[in-house]
Amino acid sequence: MSWDSYISSLTKSEWVDDAVILGCTAGQESVWASAPGGWLNQVTASEVQAMIASDRSSLFANGVTLAGKKCTVLRDALNVEGQNTMDIKMKTSEKEPDPFSFTIGRSHKALIIAKGVKDAHGGKVNPPVFDMTTYLRKMNM
Repeated sequence: MSWDSYISSLTKSEWVDDAVILGCTAGQESVWASAPGGWLNQVTASEVQAMIASDRSSLFANGVTLAGKKCTVLRDALNVEGQNTMDIKMKTSEKEPDPFSFTIGRSHKALIIAKGVKDAHGGKVNPPVFDMTTYLRKMNM
């Protein structure tokens, strides 16, 4: 199965700048497909494991890391049946002064991560990820 068409579908949205699909089952935490030229393809297995951990208590206090970039968790419904998404925002720094929004979706076997364009809020980035996550869950992927 080629995941590239799913990446193309996500990045067609005027609100999505970068996207990646990663495995999220034990031993499969690797990049399956990513947008050309983006940096989300640098998300590590340990970052995936932290996002999908069953203990969610530290997420709001400590945030998550995507490809080495610290992010604040805004809304965590990744393990809530029927929602299966998490909205986060990248913390700003001197190198990265813009706080980009991200949505992470979880199907049965994959994480779908989309980065919004500059000034896009999570409400614009979430729908394409939510729709893809819902579709993949129905397909038992």
